[in-house]
Order: sequence, then structure tokens, then C-alpha cells
Amino acid sequence: MFDSSFFVAVSFLIFVGLVVYLGLPKIIINALDQRSKDIKKELDEARNLREEAQKILAKEKKNLDKAEEDAKILLSKAEKKVNEMTELAERNLKEDIERKKKIAEMKIEQAKSEALSDVKSKITELSFEITKDYLLNNIDKEISDKIVSDSITEIKKNL
Repeated sequence: MFDSSFFVAVSFLIFVGLVVYLGLPKIIINALDQRSKDIKKELDEARNLREEAQKILAKEKKNLDKAEEDAKILLSKAEKKVNEMTELAERNLKEDIERKKKIAEMKIEQAKSEALSDVKSKITELSFEITKDYLLNNIDKEISDKIVSDSITEIKKNL
């Protein structure tokens, strides 16, 4: 009658009775409910963090787009400034070339004028010498001296 299966069955019933008496199923159910609440809370926090991250991502994308637009504007302004500076440099170079060209033309004109003056001076001197020799050889001394001195005076007045 009391074999080992009986004692195992009685032990099992005592164990189940103790578990029910001590409220172990309630503790397990409460623990599982608490665990379920903790998981739900973590999921809600994760959802909130994800939403925040999406908001931050959208904000940063907007900032990135703004920065790209600003960069394009800056590049456009820089390109415009470079073009203006290039045009100014070209204009200054043309003006400098034109100014140097005018200076060179003035120097050429001055050299030409000096050369003509030198040629005229040499021609005048040669004319005097030729005239003087001619007069000395063909006219007497007093008349030739008078003509030469009058001619020199007249030429000096004209120069």
C-alpha cells in the first residue's frame, strides 16, 4: 500500500499545497506582470528616443541643407569677386600699357624734336662756314665781317 509512488505522489501534493499556501503563483504572476511592465516601459522609452532621434536627424538635415545653400552662395560671391578683380586687373593693365605707350610716344617725339633741332643747328653752322668761306674768298674782308656778324645776329634773333 505505501510504496515509493505513493510517497512521491504525497510529496508532490504537499509541495503543490505549500506552493499554493505560500502564494508562490501570485509572486510568479506579479513578477511576470512587473517584468511585462518593465519591458513595456523600455519599449516606450525606446520609441520616445527613436522619435527624438528622428527629430534631431530632421533638424540636422535641415541645417545641412542650409549649410550647403550658404556654401553655394559663398562660392557664387567668391566667383563674382574673382571676376570683378580679374576685370579690374585687366582694366588696370590696359591703362598701364596705354600710359606707357603715351610716355614712349612722348619720348620718341622729344627725341625727334631734339634730333631736328640738332640737324638744324648743324645745318646753320655749316651754312655759316660755307658762307664765311665764300665771302672771305669772294668779298673783301671788311664787308664779309660785317655780313657775317649781321647774319649771326639775325639768326640768333630767329632762334
